[in-house]
Amino acid sequence: MDVRDLTAVEIADLLDAAWRADQGEALSGPDQETRTYLADRLGCDEDLRAEAWAAWREELIADGRSLDEAEYWLDVVVVQPCPEDRPTED
Repeated sequence: MDVRDLTAVEIADLLDAAWRADQGEALSGPDQETRTYLADRLGCDEDLRAEAWAAWREELIADGRSLDEAEYWLDVVVVQPCPEDRPTED
């Protein structure tokens, strides 16, 4: 899946699918390559991360799911530091 040009809403849909899979609510979510790309992209683009979170947050509220758990998962499990910001080994 080519995810380079996805909108924030489309990214929110992928995040929701990944979250449901990780929570055991769905059999499968995005593949590992897609997850890695999303993690890097959201880690490097704070505005996109905020837009995607806002879109996904609306879905979570509508479904009556936990915002705190989902936001923690997004910030700690999914989003990775931008490659340029990662420490390098000397």
